Amino acid sequence: MVSLPDENKKSNKKFGIAAVAALVLAIVLAFTDVAGYARIAVTPITSEHCPILDIYRPQSFYKDNSTVVEILTGEKFFKAATERMSQAVQVDTQIYDNPPTVEDDPEYWTKFIKFHEYLETAFPAVHEHLEVVKINTYSLVYIWKGSNPDLKPLMLAAHQDVVPVQEDTLKDWTYPPFSGYFDGEKVYGRGATDCKNVLVSIMESLELLVKLGFKPERGIIAAFGQDEEVSGFLGAHKINEYLIERFGENSIYALIDEGTFVMRNPVTKNLIGLPATSEKGYIDMAVELNQRGGHSSMPPDHTAIGIMSELVARIEAEPFEPLLTTANPSFDFLQCTAAHDHKGKLPKFFRQLILRAGYDKVANSIVVKALSLNLVTRYLIRTSQAVDIMRGGEKINALPENAKVMVNHRVAVETTLEDIQAKFVKRVSEVAKKHDIGLVAFGEQVLEPTLNGQFEVRIQGRFTRTAPVTPIGDRLWEILGGVTRHIIEDFVFTDLDQPLVVSPSIMPANTDTRHYWKLTDHIYRYSAMYVEDFKTLNIHSVDENVPMKSHVQLIAFFYEFIQLVLEDK
Repeated sequence: MVSLPDENKKSNKKFGIAAVAALVLAIVLAFTDVAGYARIAVTPITSEHCPILDIYRPQSFYKDNSTVVEILTGEKFFKAATERMSQAVQVDTQIYDNPPTVEDDPEYWTKFIKFHEYLETAFPAVHEHLEVVKINTYSLVYIWKGSNPDLKPLMLAAHQDVVPVQEDTLKDWTYPPFSGYFDGEKVYGRGATDCKNVLVSIMESLELLVKLGFKPERGIIAAFGQDEEVSGFLGAHKINEYLIERFGENSIYALIDEGTFVMRNPVTKNLIGLPATSEKGYIDMAVELNQRGGHSSMPPDHTAIGIMSELVARIEAEPFEPLLTTANPSFDFLQCTAAHDHKGKLPKFFRQLILRAGYDKVANSIVVKALSLNLVTRYLIRTSQAVDIMRGGEKINALPENAKVMVNHRVAVETTLEDIQAKFVKRVSEVAKKHDIGLVAFGEQVLEPTLNGQFEVRIQGRFTRTAPVTPIGDRLWEILGGVTRHIIEDFVFTDLDQPLVVSPSIMPANTDTRHYWKLTDHIYRYSAMYVEDFKTLNIHSVDENVPMKSHVQLIAFFYEFIQLVLEDK
């Protein structure tokens, strides 16, 4: 998602727009001829590039909407929901890197027993009427069987675990991180928005539907893993195995997991819902250099640390090329931004460039160059690489015998893991040849070892490929966007001068959905609640919080979405 600095003064806004216009014009003049400029200038700006989705309301809303009204406006429900949200945060479910298996250290995982007890107390109807399956002891799967076995079930997901609170930050918290303190607007605590609010919202909606005597024709599955924050291999991975064994591959109608929000488009300031239809891949590359040691009074021209530093400089000097294609959900976001910039926040010509970027090479190259100038927007269209760890040497007067570097990559839609591996090995090989050093890459001898030492390249830890892109423009997409408009426009912002836009986006981080690809092609990473400023949620940081007005919006979304999906045959 694009993030731009606040502009408080009108003069600053004018200057900002003028600067963008001048920049775009300069790029255009440099890279286009008069004919190319003319073709771009006559491009019509229409909403067909990003159609406004119709509002969708379930049939029950027209018969008796008292429940959804109570969720969003009722003081009694708000108070009770706040208490339940607070109680969820009060249960410490921190999980640290490289956790033991349940079999190796059962005591490590017993913290989740208390959370399960909380769920049973807070949502008794769900536990009485739905099948509850415990996977790997502490991951939870709730199954509400539908009356029609021919209809694929809907799946809703979240995770129970939270990231650790750093000891040295405890003094900085306004309220203790597991107090679940409510200040009248927000519930504070670790996991408040990542993502116990999503889990609780799902349970709230199911509890309401059960109590109202709802009889689903299509089944519903709620799945809550125990270790998403450390990649989910003990939780979601095993849940996936269970669901495939029980229901089979491609057996789920659609899946919604934690993800992006409803917010103000940072460019146009219009309201926009941003379901993430893909997420970037992830891979860490490690390279080690082993050399003979010795006394530092007689050093070679380049020590292991020096050679490794040269490699790091080469890596950072050759970033991945930016690429904007129609396969990238960020392309759709840009199209929506250009098509619905009714207040003219962007220069008209730049909007026309964006709208042509899918089929016009000149327009595409200009948009790519413009996006690449901004630190935030460049990584919407490029694989990132970050040299995060470098180690070497043991003693100040001893030559280092070993140096190690680890590089983190967040993989764009258009890049494969094989591309990253090949490029990384090529860089190491160039440095190795220059210094007459051997090279082993992924267990294969690429360059023979020499007296000067040997590089070893490997993948560090687990990796994740870029997620398949969920299709848009179909019935499910219309329902997802239509319910979002229903909740936001019918209850939250009732006097909008422009309708809410729903656009695909891409998750830069990974979620438990990485384990569920074989269950369905329709995976949405989406927390459909309005967030004024994402940064104020303090996710993974001090004073993490969830605004309770936003939380009840998410409950209402699930409540209405479930009913609409179950109406769809």
